[in-house]
Order: sequence, then C-alpha cells, then structure tokens
Amino acid sequence: MARAPFRNRTDAGRVLARSLNRYASDTRAVVLGIARGGAPVGREVANALRAQFGVVVARTIGVPGIEEVALGAVAEGSHRVQADSVAWYLGVPARVVDRLAAREYAELERCVALYRSGLTRFDLRGRTVILVDDGLATGATMRATIRSVRNKQPARIVAAVPVASRSAAEEVRREVDDLVVVVTPARFDSVAASYDDYSPVSDDEVTGLLGHGIRRISPRVLDMSDRLGAALTRASGWASGAERTIGIPAFDTTVVADLGLPRTATAREMHYAHGVRGLVIVAHGDGSSRNSYRNRYIAGRLRLSGYSTLRVDLLTRDEQLADDKNGSFRFDLGRLATRLASVCEWVEREGVAGAHRTILVGANTGAAAALATAARRPGRIFAVVARGGRVDLARNVLSDVRTPVLLIVGGSDREALRRHTEALERLPRGAVLMKVPRAGHTFDEPGTLGVAAEYIVGWLDRLELRQRSGEKWQA
Repeated sequence: MARAPFRNRTDAGRVLARSLNRYASDTRAVVLGIARGGAPVGREVANALRAQFGVVVARTIGVPGIEEVALGAVAEGSHRVQADSVAWYLGVPARVVDRLAAREYAELERCVALYRSGLTRFDLRGRTVILVDDGLATGATMRATIRSVRNKQPARIVAAVPVASRSAAEEVRREVDDLVVVVTPARFDSVAASYDDYSPVSDDEVTGLLGHGIRRISPRVLDMSDRLGAALTRASGWASGAERTIGIPAFDTTVVADLGLPRTATAREMHYAHGVRGLVIVAHGDGSSRNSYRNRYIAGRLRLSGYSTLRVDLLTRDEQLADDKNGSFRFDLGRLATRLASVCEWVEREGVAGAHRTILVGANTGAAAALATAARRPGRIFAVVARGGRVDLARNVLSDVRTPVLLIVGGSDREALRRHTEALERLPRGAVLMKVPRAGHTFDEPGTLGVAAEYIVGWLDRLELRQRSGEKWQA
C-alpha cells in the first residue's frame, strides 16, 4: 500500500508553507486557518511565513444519511449557504438544506464565541488573506469562506491546501487571486486518505493554536458557549445522531443492519412515544446493499423528520456473493420475508425506539419481502413503501395486506410501472401509486431520488395525521 503524502496536519502545514514562500515578504499577509481542520495546517504556514495567524469558522452541511458528502457549507459573517452540485443531483429540497444549515449555524456561532474570546478581530481591508484548510473534496467549505472573507474587502485572497480533488481545485481557482495546492491525486477518494493521521481536531487544540486556552476564557463566554451547545443538541434531537452497525438474529442466520436515531426532534415530534415518530426498516434483498447511497439518503432524510431507521441486508455476505453469480437467493421470497419478519419481532422485543410504529421500506426484491411481511403481520406494520423492483414476486399475498401501501416507480421504467400497476389492482383500496417523472429503475437521474424521498415523508405525514384524527385507513 502506498504511503499517504502527509503524516498529519502539522506535517502538511510545513510542506504547504514551502509552496507559499513567495508570500514571506508580504508584510500585509495574514493567515486564516479554516477551523477546525485547517487550524493546525494554518498555524504551521503562519509560523513559516512569520505572518499573523487567526481562524475563520466554517461548517460543512452533510447529505442526510451520507454526512461525509457535502450538500454545501456556511461560514461566519455570512448567512448565505454555499450549495454544492450534489444537492441538485440528489434533488434535496431547499427547505431541507436550510434546515440542515440552521443546525450548522448554531454550532458555528458556538465555535466563534469560544475561539474569539479575548482576541482582537483582524481588519482584513487591503490585506493579503491566505485561507488554509486541510484539503478540498468538493470545495464547498472553502468557497463559502472565500465569499465571507471577500466582504471584508481584502486586497488579495489566496486559497492554500495540502491536497485537493481536481474538480474542486478548478472551482475554487475561479474565485481567488491565487490557489496553492501541493497534491492533486489522479484518483481522489477523500481528504482523509492523504493523511496517515487524520484525527479530529478539538476545540482545545484550536484555542491552543490561537495562543489561549479554554481556562482563560471568561465565565460569561463559556456560559454562552454552553447554552449554544445545548441549543444545538436540542435542535439535533440526539447528540450522537450517528448510525451503528449491529447483528440481528433473523430466522436461520444473523443479518447485518445499521440502526440510527433521528437527527432532529422538534417540539412537535418529541411528544411521541419514545421521543420518535416511528421506526423505518429499510430492507434490501438484492443488488448493491443496504449501504447504497439511495438507501442511506432515504434513511437519513427520514431521520431528519423524526424517525429512527434500520437499514438491513436480508442476505448474508456469502449469499450476496453467490447471488451475484447465479441469482440463487434474491428470488427466494419465503426466506427474505421470514427474515424480515424476524427483524420486526426483534425490534419489538428489544424495545428499539420507534418500534411502536414500524414502517417497512423496500427496493427491488426487498419491496416484495416488505409486502409479504406486512401480509404475515396484520395490525403490526404501520405502513409499507415499495420503491421500484419486483413487487410481482409478492402477487399471491397482496390481497392479504391490511396496511397502507405506497408504490413508487420511475416514470421511465416501463417494466416496473407495469408490475406496480398490476400490484395496485391486487392491493386493498387505499394503496397509492406514485410515478417519479424522468426516473429510471434505480432513480439515478438528477433530482429523482430527492422527489421520491419527499413523497415518502409527505405520505407518512398524511397517514399519521389521519391516525391522530381517529380516521381509519380503509383496507
């Protein structure tokens, strides 16, 4: 395995400083590290150039369920969201981006209050501002920072990073007077891949690099920071919010799943039992896996609306490998449905948050398994969503389903549309068929996955309101 270009951020900063040597004689230069990750890199650059050092705070807005991918970014001094093209590709609505941005603003303000205590703000007017981060993946965070700093009327803006993807570098280059990048790999996987040690940077480290420690910060500012942190936790629902991988006994084997709590829980949502609106089990029977970006995004979007989620592979790894060769497992509906029913029993038995209102979401053969499981468990499943795929495999049990069903199919997927239309005729009255315009079999077309996810959220909202009003769904 090839060694990473940099040992850690300190090493990267020293290497980067050599590429910035032409600014050593600029007495008006100031180095601003983008906190947190850019702070240790920027500190080394400032030391080498003998320039003043400070930090500017920016926050990346992660894709729901795929937080390592940026939807956009926000930076201090500006209320504008710097959106990335991934938001357009997935079809994430502006209101969802704004909601995520509000959470990041809360954390941004907390960091600003913490890092700036006792420090004089730099007057950037007429100065050469060197913005330093630990790398550019999409460039959204750097571009948000550039636009914020530009409002301070500097004479020149320089963006400097140890590593960048080529596409991000080109986008950033168009917005600065100079761009300095040490490494632009032909194949860019992530910023972290360029470091042997890419450990998270803490608040303590940032304040230490700025020359003051948290103990020296006034009690008033610490109180403000604590209150902002508490507000962020309330806005996020759970401080962790992350998924964790677990094994679940399911009939004849143990299946692997990822369990996640809601990213947000508003005052309206918190009155529900267990503090969440329900548990969505995203069942995957064949194809890529529970970790496909489609499954991850749908689960993340539902967590944003107050649901717990469980992404589960109904086939073991060995079965998936065998199935890839001959398709010997994916069409075994009896096996898939029995395992999914076992998962439903397990979440009830273990008291998983939201299991009082279990919702099944399935794609491909997972859609058929979800429908068959609902038929086996009358009164125990709140709703079923079948997205594309082989709903025809469950044709013999469709008339036994006694729960609301939403069928989602790509408008351009003629074969799946035929199958879903036939399934609708067999399902009890009240089932809904939704066609996503321009979408194909896998919803890879720009904007289509986001449309499907919003329809699922809206449909579940309507079901819930109907239940709360005492109106019964007609099967």
